[in-house]
Amino acid sequence: MDEPVQLTTILGLAVCLAMLYLRVKSANARPASSTKQRLKMAHVLLIALAVWLVVEFNLQHLNGALGGQPAGEPSTWERIVRILAGRN
Repeated sequence: MDEPVQLTTILGLAVCLAMLYLRVKSANARPASSTKQRLKMAHVLLIALAVWLVVEFNLQHLNGALGGQPAGEPSTWERIVRILAGRN
């Protein structure tokens, strides 16, 4: 895998872990959240994950196209992400 793609992945993971750490740290001072709030947060996290995967795969393919690599068959994850992004 190319270095810029790895950097994007590591940066996304670091941001995600930092936000989770801050939420856990601040959760001790607040009352327990309701089920509705938890479902809303899960929905937001799933949308953020889908957007991150779309951007990651697009950058990966763009990097390959700019490098002159032939386009190969998309993986199963890439097909799923394209369907979720609305591009069949």
